[in-house]
Amino acid sequence: MLATITNKIKSASKNPGIYIFYQNKIPLYIGKASNLKNRLQSYLKITDFKTEALHRETDNLKIISLRSNIEALIVESKLIKELKPKYNILWRDDKNYFYVAITKEKFPKIFITHQPQRLKADYIGPFTDGNSLKIILRLIRRFIPYCTCKPHLRLCLNSQINNCPGYCCNKQITAIKQQITDYKKNITKIKNILTGKNKKFIRQLKDPYELLVLEKIWEHTDYLDKPSKTFSLKESAKYLLERSPSPKDESAERAWREGLSPATRDEIARAEGLLLNEKVLRKIECYDNSHLSGKEAVGAMTAWIKKDGAWIANKSMWRKFKIRGNYTEDDPRMMEEIVSRRLNHPEWPYPDLIIIDGGITQFKAAKRAIQKSNVINIISFAKPQQIAFGLEKNPVPISRLPSEFQKLIKTAIQNTHNFAIRYHRSIREKKFIK
Repeated sequence: MLATITNKIKSASKNPGIYIFYQNKIPLYIGKASNLKNRLQSYLKITDFKTEALHRETDNLKIISLRSNIEALIVESKLIKELKPKYNILWRDDKNYFYVAITKEKFPKIFITHQPQRLKADYIGPFTDGNSLKIILRLIRRFIPYCTCKPHLRLCLNSQINNCPGYCCNKQITAIKQQITDYKKNITKIKNILTGKNKKFIRQLKDPYELLVLEKIWEHTDYLDKPSKTFSLKESAKYLLERSPSPKDESAERAWREGLSPATRDEIARAEGLLLNEKVLRKIECYDNSHLSGKEAVGAMTAWIKKDGAWIANKSMWRKFKIRGNYTEDDPRMMEEIVSRRLNHPEWPYPDLIIIDGGITQFKAAKRAIQKSNVINIISFAKPQQIAFGLEKNPVPISRLPSEFQKLIKTAIQNTHNFAIRYHRSIREKKFIK
């Protein structure tokens, strides 16, 4: 390759992104990478026909650094469709390309396929990374429900966990006009996300929570209007307080609007209680660790979802961790490891809220672990002092929180602690038997 191209590759960032090889300003090939530098360096050696052709014909290289693999997936697909690069077409194998099919029916179904045009449907693609595509559809579905099943007589499992409206596939339910309209709006939002029409999508969003949803999907803020905005737990509470004032809280509501005096902790607590609305918090995760003088150190994660107005354990998402570091008597570092390892699994749907069993040091450690995922809220509960960190600048006595929030925190903490203890004991017993 030309020296100018080689230098660009050597100076490329390690961020996710896409790259475009050109000849005479005409795109030859578009690719994506989770690590641009590593991927592009593989092109410096001729290993097959494709790289040999690119070495021979390329006279320029454009590198676009992005903030997430998901964004890279969407942008790559969009540009391949728009620019139709020569080698993306010639080297294309339909079996290795993916499309999102959206059927044309009263309640459109969404699924992934290798072979477009086989059904009467709208197709979005091509996508080159099937795993990333599955992940983004799962993320979207958590917040923008859609249907995937054939008509049946009972509520499907997805409708029970708010991934499907329910009225779209249950033969015993007759959907009303508003439900049909709402479903079509959901499909439109999904199409806009998958085709990169984010400005149009943003204009449709009025609620800060919907902006949080978008950030969870993209895991970055570049697509938000400048200046970009990330809504914290407290800011979301503030918004909900504004939207749902009670007569006795008119002064507090007016203070929020006009920026006069700060709200009292009781007012903050009431606002935080509104976050337990099922439209805001749908899934939480709780973390704890266990060891005996640093030996057989383990960590545990439990998951909880809201169903029929109550928080229930989702045990299929519970996870156990053996501590890998040599700091097995350092509880904060163990907590940071556990949360970091969990976040390395985007195929496990991310929670809306993380609850940590511990004090300020555990809270700070977990915050370090999620600093790259700043759309996930986190609090920590110190049992001896009965205080919670992360709800506002100063710790909040749990007694001042809404009763439902208190119950949620204590239930999650206790069950996670027991789960960690059981795992720790099983490890010890296995070692003793050996």
